[in-house]
Amino acid sequence: MEMNEQDDEISLLDLMLVMAENIKLLLLGPLLAGLLALGVGFVLPQKFVSNAILALPTVASTPTPTPTPTPTQAAAMMVSPIVLDPIIAKLGLAGDQTLQAARVELAQQIKATVGKDQLLRLDVTAETPAAAQTLANAIIDNWLKSTAPGELDRVDLEKRLGYAQKSLDSVTRLIERLTAEGSANLNQPLTRGEAGTSIVAVGELQARYLADVINIPRTLQGLSRDVVLQPPTLATEPVSSKKALIATLAALGTGFALLLFVFMRAAWRGAAQDPEAAQKQTRLRAALGFK
Repeated sequence: MEMNEQDDEISLLDLMLVMAENIKLLLLGPLLAGLLALGVGFVLPQKFVSNAILALPTVASTPTPTPTPTPTQAAAMMVSPIVLDPIIAKLGLAGDQTLQAARVELAQQIKATVGKDQLLRLDVTAETPAAAQTLANAIIDNWLKSTAPGELDRVDLEKRLGYAQKSLDSVTRLIERLTAEGSANLNQPLTRGEAGTSIVAVGELQARYLADVINIPRTLQGLSRDVVLQPPTLATEPVSSKKALIATLAALGTGFALLLFVFMRAAWRGAAQDPEAAQKQTRLRAALGFK
């Protein structure tokens, strides 16, 4: 029992001795690494963020071939090639990169999130306030264009609109005849079928056709800028680059790596005192190509 305590004490003293012999390296190394990381943080270009808030309308009661996207779907679309590719081409963001690489780089500048209030918040980062705002507006504009229906859906919607307009005109004329004070002033008398038609039922038909006449043209145009509650802002201050945190992490990481290095070096030198271990070290050096 006494022997184990003595061995533990010797091992602890050995560790303390190794740290004392390398105290300068263990102190100066992390300090220099932290200062270097801090200097790099000041040299790196500043970043500015433009913020926008969008409120998407609820799904229309009248079904259409292209339903209103949900906030989650809109957030996903804003980083899709449908939205990003026209921006890359217009602003010349590809440069010498491939289109795929330009997409990935641009997508990293965009953050679209949906809160519990179902509002879509768009944060776009760039190297200048104007660039961030311009990019945010371009993303919103291209996304709005993507909400317009395709060619086949457009044809179907236009047919539905024509039918709804004709039906609305017919129902409106019928209601006017049914609600007339008397048939004496009418150009032609009411038929038995018309007289038996419920004005309430006809009114419901009128409301449905009127909803189609109002909603379908909006669907044909896609969503408008009305969904933008807060237009992209023009940043006045750069985002915090967390220089202090980066420097601290760099110092801690370097300190841990140096501590591990000095212990491994001490163990290597200690093993060299054992003939069997020294032979293994020689074979290891030979296998690695060292003499």
